[in-house]
Formats: sequence, structure tokens, C-alpha cells
Amino acid sequence: MNRIIAIFLLVLAVTAFAESAQPLLDESFSAPALPAKWQPGGRPGSFTIAEGALRGVAQPDDSHGPAIGVPIEGRDLTVQFRVKFAQKGYFLFLIDGDSAFGGQAHLLRFALDGNFAQLAQDRGSLESKAAQKVEKDAAAKAGTKPPAPTKEQLADPKFYRTESLARQPAKAGDEWHSVKIELRGNDVVAQVDALPALRGTGTVLDVKKSRAVFLIGQAGDVRIDDVMVSAR
Repeated sequence: MNRIIAIFLLVLAVTAFAESAQPLLDESFSAPALPAKWQPGGRPGSFTIAEGALRGVAQPDDSHGPAIGVPIEGRDLTVQFRVKFAQKGYFLFLIDGDSAFGGQAHLLRFALDGNFAQLAQDRGSLESKAAQKVEKDAAAKAGTKPPAPTKEQLADPKFYRTESLARQPAKAGDEWHSVKIELRGNDVVAQVDALPALRGTGTVLDVKKSRAVFLIGQAGDVRIDDVMVSAR
């Protein structure tokens, strides 16, 4: 009898979990054109549909790389997608949302470049980020490097920075790789294929999310497919 009750309670728990998940996005890129809600940025033509998948190409002289985003709305998210490198480069998935420092900003980053996988959070104000970009562009024009942050700047919570939450080796090549990211409050777990899970805890992630973004860099030619996002 106790075993029957335990099984019954387990079924109820699984059912409740499934019902609590709200689908936000399910895109397999089966149409010949970019889906209507997907908004590309960067150089024109950087994102197309190729062989039933989203193709993103970064030009060698593009230091930032093109990005494409789609609106979402949730707080605790589960994200799944497949990715492969037709040409080695840099792949970045980001989640945007309400910044603790005002406005909408990047919150969470998942990076894959063929050698490593990394989770990171963006922290600091948009004004600080913009000021650092001006400084970085001026240094690049002058052929120098921008100065390293001072102790005083790093002590200022508004000073913009990207903070690593977890990192590990991850060989990613021209075969398809499955990625799953679970975000609950400030805790995040990322799984690439059967590799050990990346686990991290941020400080600015427990807010309303508004956008999922894919970015291609370092002359990469990347395919993305079967993007699914759900909220709890």
C-alpha cells in the first residue's frame, strides 16, 4: 500500500511539473525565410535559412559579429537547442531581461567556441557599458589597448563587467550538439551533449526575461536548430 501511495504521489509531482511549464518558443526553421519574430542585427544577410536550420555567418573583419534575437517572456526558463560549426568560430547564446541597474540588458551568456563551454553573467549599468565601448573604440583606433579596470571601478557595482560563472573544456565541431540550459532564480545549469553539467550561481539573474539572442563571431559559420524555450 505504501508503495502504491508513493507511486501515486510521484505521478502527481511529475504531472504538476509538466503542467507548470509554459511553452514560449518552439522553432525548427522549416520555412524558407526567417521566422517573423526573429530580428537579425549586424551586417545584412548574416542570417539565413539553410537546409532546414538557421545559419549565421560572421565576416572575418567583423569584430563584434552579427546577432539575432526573438522576444520571450518569463522568469525561470528552460532553453534547448542544437548547434554545429560548419566553420570554426565563436557561438554565444544570451538571455536579456530587466537589469538591476535600469533598462533592458544582457543577463546570462552561454559560450561555445569549439574548445570550451562557459556560463557568465553581465553586471553593471548600461551607461558604464556604453562608456567602456567608447574607450575601447578609441584605443582600437589608436592601436593600443584600453586600460585595465581599477580597484575602485571593480568595487563599484554599476561598473559594467562580464563575470564567469562556470567553464570547462568542450570540443564542438561540424556535428550537431545538443544544449540545454535551465535557469531558476539566480541558479543556472547548462548541459552540452553528455558532458558534465556546468553549474553556476549569479547575482542579477532572478528577474523577468524578455529576449533570447544568438550571436556568431570570429568568422564562424554556425547552424542552429530546434530552439525550444519554456517558462515556469
